[in-house]
Amino acid sequence: MYPYFRLFRMAFMSLFRKKEKLDLRAEFQMTYRPLIGDLDVYPEVNNGRHFVLFDLARYHLAFRIGLFSYVRKHRLAFVVGGSSIRYRKRLAPFRKALVRTKLVGLDDKFFYFQQTTEQSGRVCSSALIRAGLRKKGGTAVPIEVMTALGFEAETYIEPWVEEWASWDDQRPWPEPL
Repeated sequence: MYPYFRLFRMAFMSLFRKKEKLDLRAEFQMTYRPLIGDLDVYPEVNNGRHFVLFDLARYHLAFRIGLFSYVRKHRLAFVVGGSSIRYRKRLAPFRKALVRTKLVGLDDKFFYFQQTTEQSGRVCSSALIRAGLRKKGGTAVPIEVMTALGFEAETYIEPWVEEWASWDDQRPWPEPL
């Protein structure tokens, strides 16, 4: 099940926090403890749950910069347009873990995030996630959204991210049966 309690707690806590003026290219951090609902039968954090924790870390960032309020006000929706993940170490239950989130690119349709989980000083997983904001009839332009939030944003994308995005765009889409 999706961790709604964590999300509602995050939303509630954001009501008491001022919108922060942050450097968009800085790395943002969120800590958590993997609980029973995050585990598979081995017991370690389920591979799909890594993506959920990355979702929560992006929501955490959205609350901090005022993006979540903007999305609600303009009737937008957060969407993921692609992802690639690598797993290296187990994420053990009940021990403090860290999710690091870094914006590594912005283009005319997407935000690109590199997100990493760490526990006990070891990197456990790392993902590249392409996310966007959908509106009725299309996609919100990330630069315009960030400018509306008061950030000085411009199109940029790290070379390795651009290679990944190009590869992902050329990958054939399967035909329906």
